[in-house]
Amino acid sequence: MNNNTIILLIIFFSILIWYLVYINKRKQAKDSATEEKKIPTEMSEERKRAIENGECCGQHEVCERDSLINTRIQAEYYDDEELDQFKGRNPESYTEDEIKLFNDVFYTLKEGDVSGWLKSMQIREIEIPQNLKDEALFIIQERRFNK
Repeated sequence: MNNNTIILLIIFFSILIWYLVYINKRKQAKDSATEEKKIPTEMSEERKRAIENGECCGQHEVCERDSLINTRIQAEYYDDEELDQFKGRNPESYTEDEIKLFNDVFYTLKEGDVSGWLKSMQIREIEIPQNLKDEALFIIQERRFNK
């Protein structure tokens, strides 16, 4: 074989290898996109426990208890009836003692109750102080990320 033939064979095999790698990458990308769209047939243990405890109906991929979209009509109370006095008030007008009432309720909530409490505040037309709102949203985001 002469040098030209060897060079052509090297170029040919290089192109062939590149093509095979390219096809393989496309197939992997397609497979991963298809896998993301699949509906899981098995439930996680956490989801099963939530259904058994009545915390979730099990019909949603993302449980409503971690959703901030308000789907309820009636407010749910979390031993926080005293917060009803703040209905319709601007949170910037709250005094330190009033903010302490919100803190007392918020810091006694279970982590899984935070989104429900926020929804309840929304239904009751009670705005919570900004620092608590930020912290509550952080907790909800962290719960979603860790699932």
